[in-house]
Amino acid sequence: MTRWVVLQEHPVTPAELDGGGTVSDETVERWVAAARAAYLDRCAVLRQAQERSGFVLAYQCGVLPRGALLGRPTDVAVTASASEVRPDSFRISVRLRPGGGDREMPLNASCVISLEDRATGEARDLGTEIRDELIALEHSARHFN
Repeated sequence: MTRWVVLQEHPVTPAELDGGGTVSDETVERWVAAARAAYLDRCAVLRQAQERSGFVLAYQCGVLPRGALLGRPTDVAVTASASEVRPDSFRISVRLRPGGGDREMPLNASCVISLEDRATGEARDLGTEIRDELIALEHSARHFN
């Protein structure tokens, strides 16, 4: 079973549902963004490098799963961890697991994070300090999903 750095639990309220009574796509987008932000909040070295360099923290999310695939849960557990580290970027994987409803299969999403030069849009090398921070975060992961 995979360990995750971030765990957020969301009760599903009528505001999170679409017209068909399933979790809305906008809710999935909001939950993925919140998990990504919670992970990045733990990246102090990355944040310091961004501030020193003046580079922009950029992210690109893959295609997000449709909220309807979660069915009609009463709550959803959302977890996030870095799953891949490259010289100029890293990938945050996000898992959404429905609970108390008509579906049990989790959904997965991911976002690629990089530091980009404002002028050129080019991704910059992350360096060993950021890589080491990401590895340390993953070693500290304690949540299961």
